[in-house]
Amino acid sequence: MIWITQWLCPARHCSLTLAWNERDTNARAIEERGEAIYARGVINRRCAICGDGLHFEHARTKFKTMEEATGPLKQLEAENLLARNAIGEPGKN
Repeated sequence: MIWITQWLCPARHCSLTLAWNERDTNARAIEERGEAIYARGVINRRCAICGDGLHFEHARTKFKTMEEATGPLKQLEAENLLARNAIGEPGKN
């Protein structure tokens, strides 16, 4: 089964999402992987929209394989990037 882990602020703005297969890893390892991304400074550990702190949540998807999940998840990512680009960077509008 394919899961997603999201780093969300209290308003549910999403900073980071990782998809993973429960056959290959577990929630704790994914949490560590996401936190390592923040620790490297690749992404700010606060919400880019509202500035609030983030927490992570795990949810099972309807997908059984990563191959099945890849297309829909890439489409959602593209839609989110378009929305982000339309809004612009916080404080620069």
